[in-house]
Amino acid sequence: MSVEREGLFMRYALWNNKGGVGKTFLSFILGTEIAQKSKGSVLLVDMCPQANLSEIILGGNGIGSERLDKLIKERKTVGGYFDARINSPHSPTGTEHEFLIKAHTYNSELPSNLFLLAGDPSLELQAQVINQISGQALPVDSWKNVHNWLADLIDGCISKLGEGSTTVFVDCNPSFSAYTELSMLAVNALILPCSSDGSSARAIDNVGSLLYGVSTGKDYGAANFHAKVKSFDMILPKVHSVVLSRSTQYSNKASKAFGAMFDEIKRRTDILANAAPDYFDKGGPNFADIPDSHSVAIVCSHKGIPLYRLRPGRYDVHDTQPQVNSEPLDRYKEAVEKFIGTLAF
Repeated sequence: MSVEREGLFMRYALWNNKGGVGKTFLSFILGTEIAQKSKGSVLLVDMCPQANLSEIILGGNGIGSERLDKLIKERKTVGGYFDARINSPHSPTGTEHEFLIKAHTYNSELPSNLFLLAGDPSLELQAQVINQISGQALPVDSWKNVHNWLADLIDGCISKLGEGSTTVFVDCNPSFSAYTELSMLAVNALILPCSSDGSSARAIDNVGSLLYGVSTGKDYGAANFHAKVKSFDMILPKVHSVVLSRSTQYSNKASKAFGAMFDEIKRRTDILANAAPDYFDKGGPNFADIPDSHSVAIVCSHKGIPLYRLRPGRYDVHDTQPQVNSEPLDRYKEAVEKFIGTLAF
């Protein structure tokens, strides 16, 4: 992957303008798998107001929710940092590292080099404030300063982690709200998970218009996000890959029905790459086929167990006992391993 920015690390955002495509679980899997392989640190940033990634990291559904509630009350979350930035909108506070959560402290199943910036439901309310402050006429760089809040937070945390590389994964909400705009300006690479439906295909078009200014129309002028980014000479992430997730497979290939929809997603991605070539590598978009995880996602999410620790068998999940079978587990692990091979860390 040739996308580079200042620093010896990569920052990936997982985003698509559609929900239910597996962004959160893929963020968890990529973060934990790479932390297990890497000598450096991995930072997971939860930029979704639902904060599902944080719950998984903090111990899984149930206990993770209780631990997250405590962090929210203590304001040791992304939302807590944004509270501080509302009072200091144009410069970092110097307290950025205080919001860094060492995952292993809360969940012993996770590697010791994995860290979290916890999500917070208050992001929804803060989005309105972000828009108000960034829209102020003075200082003239208000929009830029406010839209660097998340980048400032990540920078401060990386400085605290010390020497060596730090790989960052930001789990984004589908909505292109203010907190998603901040996420896009805090990373240098974009991973687009898609499911096999028409909404995912249309969402590729939405990424082009919302993020890269393709076909936004003259009526919006300089008010659209892409135009604002250009006016302040800021950097948008390049598309690293489109992940074709949750496919039903036969002989290690997506079934005919899934394949047909994925072909349409690829077609629209190619159109976007032709319309906005500067936001893709010279080789064009990378496509990754990730099969249906079946009960793997249910068990890993509920228990807070990383993929590399998961074994075949039955697991207690509420009042049921889902079975993790060897064949789909191995197939899923193989696909994830192949995709990780395309990432820089």
